[in-house]
Amino acid sequence: EGYPIVGVLDQEWKELTGRFNSTWTPKLTFTDQSLFYASFAHGYKGGGANPPGVVEISNGGFNAGSPSNLTHPLTFRPEFINAYELGSKNSLLDGTMTLNADVFLYNYQDYQISQIVDRTSVNLNFDATVKGAEIESTWEPLPGLRLNFSGGYQNGTLAKGSQAIDLMDRTDAAHHPDWLVVKPFITQTSNCILPTYVINAELAGPHNTYLDCFYAYSLGVDPLTAAPYTPTPDLSALQFDAPGVYPGYDPSTAPNNGEGFTKDLSGNQLPNAPHFTVSFGGQYSMPISADWAATLRGDFYWQSHSFARVFNDRPYDQLHGYTNVNMTLIFTNQDGWQAMLYAKNVFDTTAITGAFLNSDDTALTTNVFVTDPRLFGIRVTKNW
Repeated sequence: EGYPIVGVLDQEWKELTGRFNSTWTPKLTFTDQSLFYASFAHGYKGGGANPPGVVEISNGGFNAGSPSNLTHPLTFRPEFINAYELGSKNSLLDGTMTLNADVFLYNYQDYQISQIVDRTSVNLNFDATVKGAEIESTWEPLPGLRLNFSGGYQNGTLAKGSQAIDLMDRTDAAHHPDWLVVKPFITQTSNCILPTYVINAELAGPHNTYLDCFYAYSLGVDPLTAAPYTPTPDLSALQFDAPGVYPGYDPSTAPNNGEGFTKDLSGNQLPNAPHFTVSFGGQYSMPISADWAATLRGDFYWQSHSFARVFNDRPYDQLHGYTNVNMTLIFTNQDGWQAMLYAKNVFDTTAITGAFLNSDDTALTTNVFVTDPRLFGIRVTKNW
């Protein structure tokens, strides 16, 4: 029978992009050669359509499907960026040292960030700014000895007024403690939220809440009075404005059709954007015979903590900083042969480098990405 057609969506984007770059090469007394540059670039990434909502399941005329067409936008907008950069490239100490540095500012409009909703990837748009600086250098103090260093700082933040619903904290519990998250019927893919007093009233009798999301936000009725509950719950012990009298609930007053409260994300850090990164290394090469040379190299990398999601929830979203050390020993000869012995992640550091939250119906499980384990290997190559 195929799939039902729920609508036709036409999208088209056109944008003029380009880059402007200006350089200056002055003669300076304290460098061998210097180049200064300034650049501006404008670019964009096309928007698209989010997957359609889940089709309701009908069982004997009873529909208990998911109103997932309301849980995420139908489309997501194109992403635009204006990138500004100032920098300098320098050669010093009779060519034995290079020193490069730059500062940058990236202004994003409708930056695209994805999350899993209803078992599929849904894109949201946010305005954001990334600013920072980088420095890198190489130095050969002795014949055969080469050192390198690079460091970076960046601060990527969402614009003022950014907001979204946090699937890990739909009620925004710090600001709305009188609401609860409710797990729906099995055919519904997203949790919903209800006032605490509604749940308390239901639990006063032999009732359950598995159809509450459906009654409240698919049918738009009070789940306590609409559900076929028998017997009527005893509310005498519950504290309402009028003792023992259930005040009723109007689902139309729920935020975002019961999906949850939007959180203010103004100034939150962008995902996987550590403030600081540092790497340095060194290598020494020397002949070991008339035809062969050997190079011993070591590399060190460190990055500070970052966040896995724009919500910056602690401790759930926080990614701790980590270090990594690699070592290599390379033998080369004049006939094009090369043999490399290597050890990656020498200290066998296991660090979480990223995380991806799954949707409600998969119990908010999380996929994590970790550094590779310690690895020893050998590689032999021949060049002609």
